[in-house]
Amino acid sequence: MAREETHRLAPDGRLRDLAETAVRLGRATASIAAELARRVRRYAWPSTTGRRNRAYLRDRLVAMPLLAVVVFGAFGWAYADVRGDSAYVRDRVAPALVDLADAKASLLIAQGEAEKSLDEGRAAELGGLNERYRTRIARATQRLNQVTRGGALTVAEEQDLRVASALVVDYTGWIGRAQGHATDPVLRDAELTYARSMLCSATVTAEEREDRYPECSAGTGPGATAIVDRVSGLEERLRERLADRAAWGTGVITAATVSALAFVLLAAGLWRTVAFLRRRFRIRLSIPLTAAALPLLALPLLTADALLAQHAQNAAVPVADALAKRTSPATEAIVEERPFDGPDPGAIEVLESRIDDDLADGRLAFLDGAAPLVFPTGLACAAVTGGALHGYRREYLVVTRGGAAS
Repeated sequence: MAREETHRLAPDGRLRDLAETAVRLGRATASIAAELARRVRRYAWPSTTGRRNRAYLRDRLVAMPLLAVVVFGAFGWAYADVRGDSAYVRDRVAPALVDLADAKASLLIAQGEAEKSLDEGRAAELGGLNERYRTRIARATQRLNQVTRGGALTVAEEQDLRVASALVVDYTGWIGRAQGHATDPVLRDAELTYARSMLCSATVTAEEREDRYPECSAGTGPGATAIVDRVSGLEERLRERLADRAAWGTGVITAATVSALAFVLLAAGLWRTVAFLRRRFRIRLSIPLTAAALPLLALPLLTADALLAQHAQNAAVPVADALAKRTSPATEAIVEERPFDGPDPGAIEVLESRIDDDLADGRLAFLDGAAPLVFPTGLACAAVTGGALHGYRREYLVVTRGGAAS
């Protein structure tokens, strides 16, 4: 019975131990937070009356280099993240979306041209398909190859795109078979229908048959294995990636907040330290501390650059959606046939120009190589600040050894 009672009480003992441990941790955390707050307050609003110069310089010698590292380290990480996202979107994602939209439209135009040419019967069998079909097939193949080499896709996505490129080759083979049977309507239509099914898994309705270039609704799920289905799936994933890069990340917001708070403390500390040296040491201008403060003036400029880049990425999101959803083979054919009618807002060329201009204007070009230099600059500022304060403190200690008041 005693053993059973001991076992029953054991969990309560563990709970008490856990509660006591939690209370101790809470007290320790509160004590550390209070001490940190006290030190921050003493740093930010020091009382110079009755304060020893040696203690004041010691506090500055510890706090200011540490704040410089925090300011430039946190800001440098956030700035590099935003700039990296901007470069990735500008150089990889946006060109890939343009290439995929153009490849999809070119393939659907090629299908319409193949059907039109093969309706001519023997003339198509002898003379071949028209020039627009050959141009559009070559253009689609080139666009898909550019996406593969562009670096915007993952390894799995590249493999999926290579499968789509191989299907394009098979598709042209079936169009070639239909050309060989151009005088046999039954075989020709069957081969054209199979080629169309390789291109688009959705069936063509009676109303769509009246269009010269019927659109293709992308399929989803395990049965979405046609070329347009695969290309549309890649477009969807790239647009999600773009929207994710365009959004403010939690890490960036946290780093920017920490950097801003440390920036305010560091700027206030530098100002008060310069005033202290002027009042107590009769130093009109501390050249090392002034030099350490100069890089702080660049942070607002870098912040403006980061905000421009983030705004440009947000502006690129609806344009990317338009590239994937609002472009059509009919629009592209009209633009090609009537080049002097003026720009069509739904044309791929117009949308490509818009997204390129937005992303190009969304940064200060002369700051392209600044991101890797932010943190080393902070380390240099911390070293200069620490060295200057150490030098002032050492000179002060040498003077006070002769009996001067401390």
